[in-house]
Amino acid sequence: MSILSDNSTKRSVVIVGGGFAGIGLFNILEKTLDPQTTSITLITPRAYFVHLPAVLRMIVTADEDLEDKILLPLTERFNQSNKRVVLGKVASITDDTEDGFVTLENGEQVGYTVLALATGSNWEGCLNFPDGISEVRRHDKEWRTRFANAKSIVLVGGGGIGFELAGEIMDDWPEKKVTIVHSKPLLLNDTYPNNWRKSVNENIEKRGVELVLNDRILDPVPKGGKVITQNGLTLDADLVIPTRGPKPNTQFIGESLGPNTLNSFGEVKVLPTFQVLGFPRIFAIGDIVDVKEQKSARKGSKHCKISANNIKVILAEGTTLEVSHGYFNRLLAFLRPTLLPYPGCVEILPLSNGKNYGTSYLGVLWGITFGDWFTMRTASENLYMGFVKRAMNL
Repeated sequence: MSILSDNSTKRSVVIVGGGFAGIGLFNILEKTLDPQTTSITLITPRAYFVHLPAVLRMIVTADEDLEDKILLPLTERFNQSNKRVVLGKVASITDDTEDGFVTLENGEQVGYTVLALATGSNWEGCLNFPDGISEVRRHDKEWRTRFANAKSIVLVGGGGIGFELAGEIMDDWPEKKVTIVHSKPLLLNDTYPNNWRKSVNENIEKRGVELVLNDRILDPVPKGGKVITQNGLTLDADLVIPTRGPKPNTQFIGESLGPNTLNSFGEVKVLPTFQVLGFPRIFAIGDIVDVKEQKSARKGSKHCKISANNIKVILAEGTTLEVSHGYFNRLLAFLRPTLLPYPGCVEILPLSNGKNYGTSYLGVLWGITFGDWFTMRTASENLYMGFVKRAMNL
């Protein structure tokens, strides 16, 4: 099978994934790589970008034409000059040749000089979206009907997804019985301080949401309008929705590059430069990487900046380079090519509780927290929809 490539250029960067990290990296590289010498290919199964932080509102309510603000088509610029989009899913990676290539599920092959993997997460339940926009609209309509018809809704998992979905449901149907079942004594996880997590519990409980803590749902299929928890508690449930964290979309990476490429959670093992362990011209960024931090779109934007610098260095200098550590050496990166390590990010978590409520955490000093008014104005009211469209240049 022929390898698709741009014969007018000598080098090629291939980015797999069209989410925050993949498009964020594409946007940086298109401004900084010479179009006469390097091509950029984005491989994604969708001809549009999904603004994930806003989709929970989209699947609950048909108001405000939210699909048009959240499902953002890739514009013409993605297929201009040295850039192009290939619609499809990658099945395997081959990196044992002078120029590697990826093979799509349809058998097409796309060659690369440098490869960036930003494949994101596999979601379940109401967040398991199909690829076509018309199918997504059908998916949303079906879930809105389920929400409307259910009197008692149980959400399995009390992380950010469960919290925010509960708030969206209460906005539209305050009369419904909504219960969150969470395996820990407080919502979220131990990354965040207990004093804020207690306020997270209180923030959702004041909306009328019930919390069942230190417990689990083993069988999520309601029987006779009921589900039974691991501790033997019987809950009313016309609709049970998994709201646990997603799993990294990395199976084909492990199968292609070897199982030692992934950790036990399926995350890609990377160096501080975001180079995949053992594969210096392959990068991984976004939610799929084995970096000890909470996953978020904000982190992805910083991943993009570091990896974009390092991709340019690899293209210019090759793969056997020293990493530049320390403040002074990082300053020298502006004067000479050098690989930069990821310095990490401050933990920031705004939690929207419907349109008018919420709570936020900023992990500086002792941990600064904000309540309803601040969170509403910065996040809950519009869920960054206008900002994201501008930031992603869509």
